[in-house]
Amino acid sequence: MQEAKIEDLTSEDYVRLFLETDLQDLLSLADRIRRETCGRTVTFVNNIVVNYSNICVARCPICAFSRRPEDPEAYTLPPENVAETVEKAYYRYGVCEVHLNGGLNPELDIEYFERMFKLIKTRTPNVRIKGLTCCEIGYYSRLWRMSTREVIERLRDAGLDVLSGGCLEIYNSEVRKIITPNKISAEEWFKIAEIAAKCGVLTNATILFGHVERPVHVIEHLLKIREFQEKTRAILVFIPLKYNPMNTELYRRGIVSGECSSEYVLRVIAISRIVLYDTVLRIAAYWVSIGKRLAQIALTGGANDLVGTMINERVFRETGRTEITTVEELSKMVREAGYQPALRDTYGNIMRIL
Repeated sequence: MQEAKIEDLTSEDYVRLFLETDLQDLLSLADRIRRETCGRTVTFVNNIVVNYSNICVARCPICAFSRRPEDPEAYTLPPENVAETVEKAYYRYGVCEVHLNGGLNPELDIEYFERMFKLIKTRTPNVRIKGLTCCEIGYYSRLWRMSTREVIERLRDAGLDVLSGGCLEIYNSEVRKIITPNKISAEEWFKIAEIAAKCGVLTNATILFGHVERPVHVIEHLLKIREFQEKTRAILVFIPLKYNPMNTELYRRGIVSGECSSEYVLRVIAISRIVLYDTVLRIAAYWVSIGKRLAQIALTGGANDLVGTMINERVFRETGRTEITTVEELSKMVREAGYQPALRDTYGNIMRIL
């Protein structure tokens, strides 16, 4: 099967490749493809995460971060505080991107986001704003009784550069009913991402794995990503996210008993490179999600991006992951794996070879 043209394999072929191929052989195949399509450079962005609010009415059973509006731990940061945090990170760490992360907060209006984006751009005009997911865009469009295009255009004009790519989770609707029953459908996610691309706002894309999905669902998701990318070229980075069950409803209810294995993580990342081939050039080994050591190994199995320094990340910390990093440490990880580290911007442009 490995001698066949990878792009022409069927869904069933990919499932067999995922399940039956020796792990080292699978990693080697993925590594060969990434070398042919992307070379030996591994990129990441120097960025800060700002969780502007933890209020979310979706209450997904996979999430440990969100709070109800009435919860004593619920908060929403004033736009001025967000802009000040970004400014401090810009001058202290030299960040060139802010990843804005929140939820579906019924208390917010579009002026909140417009003010926040404009303040960030005024204080730090060289910092790219990556924020809001297609899920947030869809929710707020309905809440504010505005079209998707109008919401995106107004946020773009206020300073939004790129959508973050979250909340896609996994494509299969039956799995989504279990892990994220109150969010938009995957089909709606793709429709919103396509509208955004037509408005000049590109996106990242994700897959959340290691919960109740099966390999066939992973392949289904990847093939949909490939189809969408071939049509739009809107996806900048594809980010496999390992589900961390601690402190989540799925774990408390016994639906998920623990984390998936390291081998499964590596297989998902490798098959992502194999299925996506050269349609999405940057496949991530997201160290926040899978840990630094496993991320380093994944660089030898198809991944060529570490996402970012992710200063101040909190969503995964709520599930018990507490690692932090620096530009220097990520660079060392890449070199030890045998590749060339490079700082990129939000759009994937190389800023500096490290």
